[in-house]
Amino acid sequence: MEEELINLKNTAVSFILEAEDLDSLEATRAQFLGRNGKLTLLIKDIPKLPKEKRPAIGKLTNEIKVILEDTLSQALEKLKAQKTKSVHEKIDPTAPGIKPNIGHLHPMSQVLYDVVDVFKEIGFQAADGPEIETDYYNFEALNIPKDHPARDTQQTLYLDIANAKVNPGEIILRTQTSAMQGRVMEKTQPPLRVIVPGKNFRYEQVDASHGFEFWQVEGFMVDTNVRLTDLFGTIDYVLRKLMGQEIKLKFATTNFPFVEPGVDTYMECTVCKGKGCSFCKFAGWSEIMPAGMIHPNVLKAVGYDSQKVTGFAFAIGLSRLVTLRYKMDDLRLLTNPDLRIINQF
Repeated sequence: MEEELINLKNTAVSFILEAEDLDSLEATRAQFLGRNGKLTLLIKDIPKLPKEKRPAIGKLTNEIKVILEDTLSQALEKLKAQKTKSVHEKIDPTAPGIKPNIGHLHPMSQVLYDVVDVFKEIGFQAADGPEIETDYYNFEALNIPKDHPARDTQQTLYLDIANAKVNPGEIILRTQTSAMQGRVMEKTQPPLRVIVPGKNFRYEQVDASHGFEFWQVEGFMVDTNVRLTDLFGTIDYVLRKLMGQEIKLKFATTNFPFVEPGVDTYMECTVCKGKGCSFCKFAGWSEIMPAGMIHPNVLKAVGYDSQKVTGFAFAIGLSRLVTLRYKMDDLRLLTNPDLRIINQF
């Protein structure tokens, strides 16, 4: 058995030194020192030898095992060093690196931040409010009682309130950020200037310029001696700051229950430059900012004295403003997941 052990040692050392990679070195280790390796099996046979031979064979076996483990360790370090050197040799530090993909703000966010900045310049503060709203703040506080025909134009989405401690029809997805007028004015005494960016929901037919989920920026100002001319000046200043001094605007009278008088702001369509297209319904103009003087009933509902203070309110169609700013012909592009579209802005 002594000769067999010596031959096994010489063979194992030879295999270890000839290993060209880590995989072949591991295979050699398993072949000789693994659970069923050749040396391991010989060690298991030592108890079968005569008692007088066991000490000498046991000592030789341990020496061979130490030699093989040391040789394996040296070979492993050598192969690792060669691999590291090979990797470094392949790196060209003068070659240009791989440019990582860096995200950027969505065009909706870009325009929203610009809107907020413009209004902050003229003294407005930004507020936030709930998208799940009550019927009171969304309608009744805005002079739209339950039997008012204006409710039919809102296409309201009502929430299922089963097992809730509220009456049916009281909890809705807000249809307009104007719902924040009552919430803010109840807690704040005039003078005040506030804008409320946010998402709204209506059950509408989706087309190039309408969506069932859309963004608005509600704004309102209440103070003594606030006049309609202040509203026109604010609208003109803000839209020209956002869209450029060269834009064309026009105003038309309209009716909203929460303002009196009511006005609608139209901007020449930037998609077709006033010639008419599917986005502007071939009118050449796009509605961008309905507004008006806050109705006295709205002021009274929040505890204001409508004989002492007046105010105006407006609502920028933010989704539509974004499409007009970037001359998109369909606001559904804003929610398209194709990055080739979004990466243009």
